[in-house]
Amino acid sequence: MDQQTNKKSFKHFWQVTALVLSVVGLLSAIGATFWLVREYQQVALRYGLDSFNYQSSNKGAIYSSDGVVIAELSNKNKDHVPLEKISEPMKKSIIAIEDHRFYDHFGVDVIGTLRALFKDIVHGEAMEGGSTITQQLVRNLFLTQDKTFSRKITEILLAVNLERRFTKDEILEMYLNEIYFGNGCYGVEAAAQKYFGKHAADLDLAEATMLAGIPKSPNNFEPLHHPLENKSRQQDTLSRMLELKLINPEQAREAIQEQVKVHNFTNKTAQNNHYKFPYFTTEVINQLVEMYGKERVFNGGLKVTTTLDSRAAQAAEDVARQKVAEFRRRGIRASNMAIVSVSPRDGAIIALVGGVDFTKDQNNLALLPRQPGSAIKPINYAGALDKGIINENTVLNASSKKFGNYYVSSHTVGSVTVSTALKYSMNVPAVEVVQSLGINNTIKNLKRFGISTVTDSDANLAIALGGMYYGIKPLEMAAAYAAFANSGKYYKPYMIKSVEDSMGNVLYQHDSQPDQVISSRTAQIMTKMLQEVVRGGTGVRANISGNEAGKTGTTDDSRCLWFVGYNQEISTAVWIGNSNNRPVSGYSGGDLAAPVWREYMLTLMERHVITEPEKKYVPVVTTGPPLDEDVQKNQVKTDEQPNQNVPSDGNPQTPDNAAGDNSKANPDEPGSQPVESPPATPLPPDNSNPGNSNINQGNTNPNTSPNPANQQPVP
Repeated sequence: MDQQTNKKSFKHFWQVTALVLSVVGLLSAIGATFWLVREYQQVALRYGLDSFNYQSSNKGAIYSSDGVVIAELSNKNKDHVPLEKISEPMKKSIIAIEDHRFYDHFGVDVIGTLRALFKDIVHGEAMEGGSTITQQLVRNLFLTQDKTFSRKITEILLAVNLERRFTKDEILEMYLNEIYFGNGCYGVEAAAQKYFGKHAADLDLAEATMLAGIPKSPNNFEPLHHPLENKSRQQDTLSRMLELKLINPEQAREAIQEQVKVHNFTNKTAQNNHYKFPYFTTEVINQLVEMYGKERVFNGGLKVTTTLDSRAAQAAEDVARQKVAEFRRRGIRASNMAIVSVSPRDGAIIALVGGVDFTKDQNNLALLPRQPGSAIKPINYAGALDKGIINENTVLNASSKKFGNYYVSSHTVGSVTVSTALKYSMNVPAVEVVQSLGINNTIKNLKRFGISTVTDSDANLAIALGGMYYGIKPLEMAAAYAAFANSGKYYKPYMIKSVEDSMGNVLYQHDSQPDQVISSRTAQIMTKMLQEVVRGGTGVRANISGNEAGKTGTTDDSRCLWFVGYNQEISTAVWIGNSNNRPVSGYSGGDLAAPVWREYMLTLMERHVITEPEKKYVPVVTTGPPLDEDVQKNQVKTDEQPNQNVPSDGNPQTPDNAAGDNSKANPDEPGSQPVESPPATPLPPDNSNPGNSNINQGNTNPNTSPNPANQQPVP
C-alpha cells in the first residue's frame, strides 16, 4: 500500500512540474514575442530607418588638437556606382561566397543563423557567423563591431527592417558600395580601380572572384600583399559558384588559370582623398566607425577633436619624406618609414606617420608590428630593475655564452656593468638579464608596458634580443618608452579626445588613466642609462643636448632599423625599412634611425612644439694623452647588429635551432654587416672574473669593465 502511494505521489509531482514548466515556457515565449515585436518597432525609430536615405549626408569634421580641420566626414567623394554598372560575374561571385540564399530570405538566413548559433554555443562565444549580406550591410551602416548577443539581435532586427524598406537589388547595390576590400578600398569600384586599374563594370570572372573573397578577412585575403591566400580564397569562391550552377567547369578552369595582373594603381578614391595626415586620420575614422557605425560617422554631422598636433604631424611627414628621398639618392635600400610621437603625460598621440606615400601604400606601418631588435632591451632591463634583480652597477657576463641550446656570441671578453651593457647594446648581458628575470615574468612585463603583440611563441630567450613571432608596433614602442619619461606611469595611447553630435551634445570624452608599471626610481635609473646611450653609446647620432634618452634597434639583414627616444615632453619611435620586409643591408638603427629622430626633434623645437633644451651636455672624454690606434682597437664595442635569432621571414627561431645562425655571425669576416660603435674611450682594468656569468648585484665597483687586453676587436 505504501509503495503504491509513493508511486502516485511521484507521478503527481512530475505532472505538476510539467504543468508549471509548460506555463513558464508559454509565458516566456509570449514575453519574448512581445519584446521582439516591440523591439522590432523601436529599432527602426532608434536608428532612423524610416527616414534613412542612402545618399543623404550631414557633414561632420575631424579636428587636430590645435584646431586644424584634418578631414570632413561626408560621402561626397564616395566612389559610388549603380548596380547596373557592376559586372554580372562580380554580383554572382559575392552572392555565392557571402550569402547564396540572398534572394530567398527576408534579411536573415534562418538555417545559417541556427548553424552559427549552435557553433557559438558550443565554443561559448558570441555568434558572428551566419550573417547575410543584409546583416553585414546594417552592421557597416549603423552598428559597432562589438561581438555581443545584444548587438546581434539588434543587427537581425535592423536587417529585417531594411528588407521591408528596400528591394533586394537596392540592398545589394548598397552592400557592394560599402563593403571593405582592403588597402583603404571601400566599395567594389574603388577595389577594381585599386587592384586592376579598371571599372567595376569591366571585371571578368577571375578578377571578380578574387575580389569576392576579400571581405571575409580583408587584411588576410587582399591580393597585393597576400597573393597566395587570395588565390586559395578565389578557388573557394569558384567552387561555390560551381556548386550553385552559376558557372560551368570550363569557366571555373579558365578563371583559376588566368594570370591576373594585380598592381597598386592610384585610383579615384586615393586621388580624391583630401585628408590631412591620412595615416592618422584614417585610423581615427576606423575607430569612429567601430564606435558609432559608418552611417552615423559619415552622415551624422559629428565633430571630432583628436590628439594630433598639426605642427608635429607636418614635421613628421616632411622629415620622413625627405629622408627616404635622401636614402634613395645615396643608394640605401630603405623605401619606407614610420614616425610616431606620444605624450608621456597622458598617452595622447601627437603625430603618426605610417609611411611616406599614402596614395601608393595604405598599410599603416606605425600600427603594424615589426621586429624590434635591441630596442626591446630597455623594457626587459626595466622589469629586472624594478624587481630588484639588478641595479645599474650590477656586473654581468659579456663573453660569448651558451644558454642551454641557445648560443649568443660576443665580441667582448669579460664582464660589464648593466649601464655599460645597455649603453653599448651588448647581447650576452641582455640574455643574462632575461634569464634571471624569467621568461614568464619577461612576457608579463612586456604586456604591462602595453605590448599587445606578445604570444606564447615568444616564450624563449630570443625575446631578450628582440626575436619575436610578430614583433612590436612602433606606436606601442613609443608609448612604452613614454613610461620612463613619466616616473614609471604608463598611459595607453589614444587618438580621439572628444566627439560631439550635430547638436553639440558630448557623445564621448577621453579620460586617461595611468598604470604604474615600474617605480619612479626605476624610471629615473632607466632614463639615466638611456641618456648615456645617446651621449656616447649606440645612439650617439641622436644626441642634441645630452638630455635626450633612447635606444637603437637593428634586426637581421637590417630589415628593421629603430631609434626610440624621449625627453620629458615627448616620446618618439622611428622605424625604417621596407614594407615588404626586404633587407636594407649594411646599416644599423644608429646609422639611419637615430639621425632621423634627431632631425625630427630639432624641427619640433624650431616650430615651438617642444621646448629647446639648454646646452648642458659635455662630451665624455678621457683625461691624459690622446689614444693611439692600437688602444682604440681594444675598446668596448656594441653587439648591436642584425639579429641572428630572427630569420628572413620575420619569425624568431627557437633556442634549439637559433644557435647555428648566431654562431656563424662574425663581423670581422668579409661581407659582414657594419654595426654601431661607441666612441673610443679607454676603460679601467677588469677586476672581475672574466668567466663570471652570474649576476652580482652587490658589486658596484665602477672599475669593473671588460679587460682591454683580452678584448676582441669589433668593427
